Amino acid sequence: MTDQPIQVLLVDDHSMLRDGLRSLLEARDEIQVIGEAGTGREAVQITQEKKPDIVILDLGLPDINGLDVIELLIEKHPKVKIVVLSMHISREHVSKAIEAGAVGYIPKSSTHSSLLEAIQVVAQGESFLHPKATSALLNSITDPTSQEVRLKKLSEREIEVIRLTAMGLTSRESGLRLEISPKTVDTYRARAMEKLEIQQRSELIRFVLQAGLLDDIIEQ
Repeated sequence: MTDQPIQVLLVDDHSMLRDGLRSLLEARDEIQVIGEAGTGREAVQITQEKKPDIVILDLGLPDINGLDVIELLIEKHPKVKIVVLSMHISREHVSKAIEAGAVGYIPKSSTHSSLLEAIQVVAQGESFLHPKATSALLNSITDPTSQEVRLKKLSEREIEVIRLTAMGLTSRESGLRLEISPKTVDTYRARAMEKLEIQQRSELIRFVLQAGLLDDIIEQ
């Protein structure tokens, strides 16, 4: 550690929360809050101007998706460290934040000591995951109901069929695209639904969306 305080930018659209965090952090001599932002655009602008060491970031911003903000900040300022402070603690939120480039993840329900510890750890070049965030990631590996585990039960062709089903294609249209008969499409779909323990087509479509099988289409 250097003698210079750790410079922190607070990014959250709730001013009262930012005020509370500022009071907490400024009580520590080794931490200096150099700015606040209520939107993603403000976060990018202030980071450009003041170059903080660490950005404490809420994912639920009103203008830009928090994950996109992480990528923008790191693209423009590779040395900045992002610590997510979020009310969401699911596997999806934690894993996507880490994939985007965050090096820390803390639930808003956590104690103040967790945030202070995260700042100290991240400032030393290490990563920090709150125990709840770690549990969310580990549970997704061992939980037989997680999308990843359930997807592994399906063959490649079964995945293709349920993906086309979720896209709204009929059995005939799916068959033409996959060069198989409509009856074979129905067989693959029924087999996939049985493996996934899904009864209704609406449930199947929800599973396809949650598993990210249509992400490439939605993002276009």
